[in-house]
Amino acid sequence: MTEQIQRAWERVQQYVARIPPPGPRSVGCAKCCAIFASTGVIFLCVIGNLIKTQPLYVLGIDSPPRAANNVFAAAWIYVAIVAISIGILTYDKMNEQQRSPLRGRHRGGHPEYGSITYKSDF
Repeated sequence: MTEQIQRAWERVQQYVARIPPPGPRSVGCAKCCAIFASTGVIFLCVIGNLIKTQPLYVLGIDSPPRAANNVFAAAWIYVAIVAISIGILTYDKMNEQQRSPLRGRHRGGHPEYGSITYKSDF
């Protein structure tokens, strides 16, 4: 049994090693997801407490304890999304020093947007 676990763990490590590091798009997505998921956690916790304490205010629920547990389970999924987003943002921040400060930027520190340039020698 331990050999199977060891082989499975090695396969997981090989799979994780093939995952590319997050790029600029994933950093922007992580910011957006962290904001929306954190508000989702707050909303779901409020709704879960409402169902748990005052189930008469929410219509159409047959089993309030079960519904409250499902709402709290959904809130935990959102907590996981917030944690993953913060992990991506932290990873990007830690590797920011390794990147060139001028990568993706032109002279003067202004970004390049398609055909618009910010060259100072016009």
